[in-house]
Amino acid sequence: MEYNFLSINFFPIIGSIFLIIFLWRNSNLTSDIKLYFYSIIATSCIELVVYNLELILINTSCSVVLLTLITCMGYFLRPIMMYFLLLLITRDNFTKKYRYLMLIPIGINTVFSISGFFTDLTYSYDSNHVFHRGPLGWTAHIVMLLYLVSMIFLSLRYKHKHLRFEKVIVLEIAFILIFGAFAESLLGNISVLRTAITASMVFYYMYFQSVVYSNDISTKQTEQANKFERFSYQVVTALALTVDAKDSYTNGHSQRVADYSKEIAKRMGMDDEFIRDIYFMGLLHDIGKIGIPDQIINKKGRLTDDEYRVIQAHPAIGADVLRKITEMPSLYCGARWHHERYDGKGYPDGISGTEIPIEARIIAVADAYDAMSSRRSYRDAMPQADIRKEIVRVRGTQLDPEIADILIQMIDEDVNYEMREHY
Repeated sequence: MEYNFLSINFFPIIGSIFLIIFLWRNSNLTSDIKLYFYSIIATSCIELVVYNLELILINTSCSVVLLTLITCMGYFLRPIMMYFLLLLITRDNFTKKYRYLMLIPIGINTVFSISGFFTDLTYSYDSNHVFHRGPLGWTAHIVMLLYLVSMIFLSLRYKHKHLRFEKVIVLEIAFILIFGAFAESLLGNISVLRTAITASMVFYYMYFQSVVYSNDISTKQTEQANKFERFSYQVVTALALTVDAKDSYTNGHSQRVADYSKEIAKRMGMDDEFIRDIYFMGLLHDIGKIGIPDQIINKKGRLTDDEYRVIQAHPAIGADVLRKITEMPSLYCGARWHHERYDGKGYPDGISGTEIPIEARIIAVADAYDAMSSRRSYRDAMPQADIRKEIVRVRGTQLDPEIADILIQMIDEDVNYEMREHY
């Protein structure tokens, strides 16, 4: 065979340089994936050197033993390179059982490669350095075919929807390599298959990199969203604590109302978004008390009519504050209407029944329970039995009857009167 360095080495070298540069500059790939890529590149480069030596030695007067040794190394390296390629492109389905199974072709090719020293059944060189295949020479192609068929088989076993496109790519690579193996056999030029392998690796890397980059972007976006949600929760909680701190007797009131409201919403079968929103609304339902003088909030005993009118302003104040949060447009609902009554005798707007937003009706029930189950400046916490009687009495007048029934069910389940401590 005529030795032409450029035609033999150009595409494999360019492809390997491309992969090395981009792998070196890439921080998204995991260490095991990078190891597979680098192992394939290293094995391919060593095999390329071995093949160049083989062609050079064919045209020299070297011993047949040395030439056979170089050829032996080439046959030994090719299945190792294919094994790492199989590890890479079928990584999600290539279990230990299959990994061990696919070591068998390497063993077969190892026997094939060294057999040239002892027998002419596989391959041999004559005194003129002409290569001859023996009766079992075809086994070298069978070994390669085993890897390619395995690649097709394992790719078809992909079960995850997001791997469907990768399944197509793996199948294409397998058929390209099968075509390259046949072309190599027909043309008698080993660089054909090597070029096909290198081109397939470059193609697969470009796909794989796009997937990893996309996943990396998605992960960062998820992290940012989670960070923003945690930040929002912390800010809302801090505001709720600020409101509750104005009254030492109701400290923790907003948190408990938020927790009761969340549990009621769950039992009503509301979706996750509604449950999250009702929780925030519960935390901020009394935000308007920031605008109420401390001496009125902390007054012991009954309020005067004028003081009561000042207290009644806190829903409107809170709603005006929360309306400015445009990212959650309905956030103000709980603050404005949690003191409305189901019979229309509440404040500030005197609306009734289903005119009152469902969020406000839930918070009203949770607020009523906490008002009775916690200590106030003018009385101690009420016994649970009395609370239940009061909820039953005002259901349908002060409170939405269906929501009140859910609270009654929660009270009945709370045999030891522990709900006020756990939520």
